[in-house]
Amino acid sequence: MDIELLNTAMEAFNSAASNLQTSYDALKEETKRLRDEVELKNVELSYFSNLLESVLNNTPSAILVVNERAEFAVKNSAADALLADMGEKALKDMLAGSLHQGLFEYNADGGRYYRINAGELHSDGLNGVVYVVDDITLLKKFELERQRGIQLQLMGEMAANIAHEIRNPLGSIELFASLLERDLQSSAPSAVKMTSNIVQAVRTLNSIISNTLLFTKEINVNKEEFILADIVDEAVLYLQPLLMKKDVAVLNRLEETHKVFCERGLFYQVVMNILHNAIDAVPDKGGEVEITSEMGAFQRYPLKLSITDNGCGIAPAMQDKLFIPFQTTKTKGAGLGLSIAYKIVKAHGGDIIVDSDGTSYTRFTVIL
Repeated sequence: MDIELLNTAMEAFNSAASNLQTSYDALKEETKRLRDEVELKNVELSYFSNLLESVLNNTPSAILVVNERAEFAVKNSAADALLADMGEKALKDMLAGSLHQGLFEYNADGGRYYRINAGELHSDGLNGVVYVVDDITLLKKFELERQRGIQLQLMGEMAANIAHEIRNPLGSIELFASLLERDLQSSAPSAVKMTSNIVQAVRTLNSIISNTLLFTKEINVNKEEFILADIVDEAVLYLQPLLMKKDVAVLNRLEETHKVFCERGLFYQVVMNILHNAIDAVPDKGGEVEITSEMGAFQRYPLKLSITDNGCGIAPAMQDKLFIPFQTTKTKGAGLGLSIAYKIVKAHGGDIIVDSDGTSYTRFTVIL
């Protein structure tokens, strides 16, 4: 009986050992499967982590997380560049106005505009605000130009209608005043001056109307290549009496080899209008107007012409209105010169940039 009991026990042990081995093999297989899954998940996690980091660092938007202690807890490459450009204090001051969730705009120094998208962040051990910051300066410029274009179109249509209505009676006034002036030459010499003034005033009004009609017309340009200095020298020569009267010095620093691809008559008018404004702005005796040129200064624009004066400057509020017709700070003039210059430059596929501190200088830069 003892042997039988021992055999039975041995069989039970062998069965249990076999079952244990089978369970062990199954557990080993399951462990291997789980290990493979973990390794695969780690590879996927590493891939998505690298992908997320790459996306964050290659997006043009600056992404920052500011924690509860007002510290930059997270920032991408664009945020690093923005921080280096603005400085930590200026950047924090900008973000301080967007502490709650929402979309904000910020006008920074230097005429730059930023759009800030702010949202609350609550993560394990990190609470704060996440900011997405975009430089929208160029977008603002396009928006301003679009609004300006709409205004110019509406004002142009109105001005064209008014100009045509005024021009007809003006022609009659000039004709009758000229006839009257001729008849009074012998009988009433003292009245000749008055009639002459009438004729001159009518011609001035007619000139304004001509400029108004030029502004309202579609400008088509036939471009040719010219030496830039030749066009500028012609404008300076024409304005020489005014330069001598005010004792204004013209510092002509143009490169003689620089050329401009334009319609000569129209571009001459642009230079004339800007130069005339510069001369008007500077003081008598001591006024200076500097003219410079660069080639290849802008990627899309081969030529850059700058005209700088040491006059009273243009107030920031006025700079956005400069190219809108009938906007002027002068006591004389209709405020059409710069509007026409802007339209001509745009018709050439270029742009005009204004830079002024509002007190001591103004620079008009024409790029074509």
